[in-house]
Amino acid sequence: MGFLDKAKESLKAEMNKQSEKAKQDLLRKKEMDEQGIPYCPKCLSTSVTANKKGVGIGKAVVGGALLGPVGLLAGGIGKNKMELYCMKCGHKFKP
Repeated sequence: MGFLDKAKESLKAEMNKQSEKAKQDLLRKKEMDEQGIPYCPKCLSTSVTANKKGVGIGKAVVGGALLGPVGLLAGGIGKNKMELYCMKCGHKFKP
């Protein structure tokens, strides 16, 4: 058995491992969806926290400087939106 044959077998074995992991990840996602458990779409961790966005001071200051009092309202844009944060990988995403 030559070097190329060994490399091909090694590559096939690695592809099979990745295929199995992908199947397991799909099953895990399906189970968590059915149970209503929130999870990170990037790493599938269930260590997720929710944060509500507040008033953006920077947006309000820039809007006020450019547009006056009407621009101050720009700081409130998106203040009631939720954002989820994965505590394992740091990925931020919307619910």
